[in-house]
Amino acid sequence: MIEKIKLEDLKKENILAFGEIYQGKLHPSSLEILTPLKEIAEKLDKSLILVCLADSLESIHDLESLKKSLADEVWFIFHSKLRDFKDDLYARVFIEIIKSTNPYGVFFPATLIGVSIAPRIAGVLNLGLCAHVNALEIENNQIIMARPTYGENIIAKLTSKTIPVMATISIGAFSPKTSEKTPVFKEVIFPENFSWESALKVRSFRSSKKKPSRLSTAKVVVAGGRGLKNKENFQKLFELAEILKAEVGATRPVCYEGWVEEERMIGVSGVTVKPKVYIGFGISGALQHTAGMENSEFIIAINTDKEAPLVKMAHLSLIGDAKKILDLLLKKLKR
Repeated sequence: MIEKIKLEDLKKENILAFGEIYQGKLHPSSLEILTPLKEIAEKLDKSLILVCLADSLESIHDLESLKKSLADEVWFIFHSKLRDFKDDLYARVFIEIIKSTNPYGVFFPATLIGVSIAPRIAGVLNLGLCAHVNALEIENNQIIMARPTYGENIIAKLTSKTIPVMATISIGAFSPKTSEKTPVFKEVIFPENFSWESALKVRSFRSSKKKPSRLSTAKVVVAGGRGLKNKENFQKLFELAEILKAEVGATRPVCYEGWVEEERMIGVSGVTVKPKVYIGFGISGALQHTAGMENSEFIIAINTDKEAPLVKMAHLSLIGDAKKILDLLLKKLKR
């Protein structure tokens, strides 16, 4: 049962989180970010609200997940123009909600959509925006946000000089939790004079041929670094991943060199993984990377340098050429 409520009658001064729905599917990171935000909301005595934009209730495939979420309330904004993601329209909808409800904080998962609309909103409202936050805490009744800085060599703790506090939260940094209490569902009715027009027109939609990365939830991760020497060698990790039913991850340098797309970057400015088995090929183990995989249950490192940080933290280390060992492993498994 969904209660209909006017925009101006919504709860004020609470914590808002963006519930990303695309092609009818709720992005799992939208539930992940509720884990730290629930603690923050309780300490500040605020309600936690998940805000979802879609063309209709019938188009959403994950209502059961929303019913088990940690949110106190789920606000739905429905309109046919919201069927396709349009940066400018999504941002304007959120801006209207912020202006009407004066929230204490507004948070987004650091997905492609999240990092697209959050800066637009912050720019229009002249608010500060903290990017890729991987920890949140309360100190003196104020939200403290931790994120990588100075080339990701240190973790900085920041506070916002503007209200609402705004941030994007790193994917996979937190594990999603469920609640026995079902959130209150509300459909938000916007004023009749609100413009649903967008400068963007979607002429057609074609699904990507490549399989989407599910790094943050993978049970097995095979990751590669510059020790694999070139893009051709790195691509062999996908063969290994198919055999092991694993996901492929990467270090920041190989992503920047174009060996693989950045959505597969593991680390403080990428995805945080917690698999049962993590295998690192040719990865030295800089802080930027290990901070995103250190909670793996079993770590295997393959490197020529026995003094490499990842080798030292691994449960099992193989000292040798990562490319040669990868070739031998593939040959053995295919046989």
